[in-house]
Amino acid sequence: MASSSNQGNLHNSCNRYSDLQVDSTANNNDFTVECARDDEVENFIEGFDDSFSSSSGLSIPKVDDNKVKPYSGQIFRDIETCFKFYAEYGRQGGFDIRKSSQKVRDGIVVYKYFVCSKGGDHETSMSKNSDSNSDLSLVSSTAGVDVRRRRRTVTKKCQCEAKVQLKYGGFNQYIIFCFVEDAAKSNIGAHRAHSLYKSIAGSYTDVGATATDFQNWVRDIKLYIGKHDADMLLQNFQNKRETSDAGFAYEYETDSDGHLTRLFWADIPGRQSVDNHWKSVTFASALLNDEDSTNFTWVCEMFLKVFQQAPKCIITDQCPAMKVAINKIFPNSIHRYCMWHIMQKFTAKVGPVFCAESGFVEKLNKFVWSSHLTISKFEEGWNFVLNKFGLSEHVWLNEMYLMRESWIPAFFRDKPMGALLRTTSRSESSNFFFNHFVQRRDTLSEFYICYESAIEKQIYENKKLNDGDRCIPKTITEKEIEKEAAQLYTRTMFYKVQKQIKASCFHISLAGQPIVVDGVSKYIVRDKTYDEKYFEVQFSFLTNNVECSCKLFTRVGYLCRHCFYCLGLWGVERIPYQYLCSRWMRNAEDRFCKSKFSDVMESTNVQNIRDMSKKVWTVFQGCIEYVSNNANGMQFLFDEMNSLKIRVEEKFESSRATKEDMLEECFGVRPSTITTVHPPLQSNNKGSRKRLVGPAEKSCDGKKRKLRVCKFCMMEGYHDSRTCLKKKMQNPIMQAANICVDHISTNETINTCILQVKVPWNYAC
Repeated sequence: MASSSNQGNLHNSCNRYSDLQVDSTANNNDFTVECARDDEVENFIEGFDDSFSSSSGLSIPKVDDNKVKPYSGQIFRDIETCFKFYAEYGRQGGFDIRKSSQKVRDGIVVYKYFVCSKGGDHETSMSKNSDSNSDLSLVSSTAGVDVRRRRRTVTKKCQCEAKVQLKYGGFNQYIIFCFVEDAAKSNIGAHRAHSLYKSIAGSYTDVGATATDFQNWVRDIKLYIGKHDADMLLQNFQNKRETSDAGFAYEYETDSDGHLTRLFWADIPGRQSVDNHWKSVTFASALLNDEDSTNFTWVCEMFLKVFQQAPKCIITDQCPAMKVAINKIFPNSIHRYCMWHIMQKFTAKVGPVFCAESGFVEKLNKFVWSSHLTISKFEEGWNFVLNKFGLSEHVWLNEMYLMRESWIPAFFRDKPMGALLRTTSRSESSNFFFNHFVQRRDTLSEFYICYESAIEKQIYENKKLNDGDRCIPKTITEKEIEKEAAQLYTRTMFYKVQKQIKASCFHISLAGQPIVVDGVSKYIVRDKTYDEKYFEVQFSFLTNNVECSCKLFTRVGYLCRHCFYCLGLWGVERIPYQYLCSRWMRNAEDRFCKSKFSDVMESTNVQNIRDMSKKVWTVFQGCIEYVSNNANGMQFLFDEMNSLKIRVEEKFESSRATKEDMLEECFGVRPSTITTVHPPLQSNNKGSRKRLVGPAEKSCDGKKRKLRVCKFCMMEGYHDSRTCLKKKMQNPIMQAANICVDHISTNETINTCILQVKVPWNYAC
């Protein structure tokens, strides 16, 4: 665990299980905890959760007019026109652009790149252009040796990824084939923050603090908290529990010396949330001092205590400690391993060169990632590929095959919502999201303030999606079933259902006459999307029951294109009610939250001064904007504000807030004189140590190296004129030297090859 000045490590130490993310099904209140990342159901990947990955470290520039926003497929008559168009988008979005590299063939620019002026890295540019005088200048040192120094520039690069890539489309036209919208955020610092606040307030006098005060604010926070960090956080939790009608729950444990070791909490917004937009929801969080089975068991027990039911499915990596805890506390839950983590090990276990050149992984992927294969088909395909490449006796592959029920999609085809969680991408994107709200050296109290900001943003994004559902999206067919889907599903889910309805019109065809048995019609349909693959659909006209062999409804909760095709053959114009999963409906949040959490709403008597001041400021800013172009209106507002100020001063006693008062308002509590719970001790999580480089990375990620022609010896090989052996052998010392390998010394972390050079006596003299 981290010390009081290093509590960010405490959050990082449990990043695999701390932010418990739960997918809830609104109609049966089932939970699915995931430390996971989900892949697309069709074509191996079908829509992962982007609610976290697109936030935090990157931001999307906002423009007033969407007409100036580029898009993939946009056509321009020349490069300069596109550059001016993108420059206008950058001007409105708040960043500058520059022309980058290009590719020329036969005198024609076939590829052109426009990037943000802050894109790239100074260090990378310096290393690549070490011989260029444009970026570096030579400075003579006191020793008379030339030392290279980077030229001083105003622009600081921050690895911004915003860019536009143009491709020549013929007929003097250029097409945007790649548009990256996300731009990097800049750290403005204390002095720039002070200047920015001055622009908002109107003058430096109205800011109320100097730039030095801004710079010392972090120091003042550390001094204010002192050794009472854990006590302040727990007192804050206790206040929330007392004022939330049992809606806020928390538990903690300490060691023999009183240091905080475990902390679990479930706040009201998380317990009230339900997602019906294919996004993740943070239900609870935990901070642990170590990643062992004891701590994970305690987290599972606290989760079961608060939510009163076990999750239906849990997905993790192959962590033995998690496996012990889950099997002990949640014996009836499905524990699934992350497919991505397992597939990443193939190059290291089987061999990077073999995987890159033999095509073994590509052939095996067709059976591993497919959600349409049955268990028997997968087992046949796995054994066929291993026998073909002579790997049937491979120890590690046989171990993965023995645990196939825990990670292969074919074994989860019949599990409800079994395709939502196949990898830990949702957990990784969640960590990415939270890590950009907190910093490594945050105290526990600072961390929780940042955590609340992150949760508030999640709620805001979910509210925006709910507000967007008030409008009915456009349909692309004349089918009544699509119009009904637009009214029932949320916008995000409707687009997924719409994709299936569209495919049923253009990509599905009958492969023979239907077979009718006991009132059930059996159809064999051919799907062009999946290489003319055949699927079996059974439909009962009396009950409108429809079932497809692809099992898409079971796996994700909405009907597939094959079912929509057969419903169309029978003229069914409404989605059968039994196939309307309430989890994806527009009213899912009202049906779930109001019925289950109506008694945990926060007390209305509790007034948050900070939130109220924000509302007052917002109203005031709105009044200014309303009369900003009207001199009479501005004078009227000024007079009214002066009058209001006089009345406020007469009614309330004037009291200037001290720095301690402002800090207490910020954290919600004041440090006590007695320390009951000490801050946690420093600890490192599993991922915080020095990373070991695997064999795949050592061999350029397993990719085959390309042959090149050496300009010195004019021979093809893996060297150039700088590393050419013939060029080195022309050195008289190298010609006379007898080089032999003495031995290769190997240990756990470093491989060294010791070369012993025997030089003749005359050269030695």
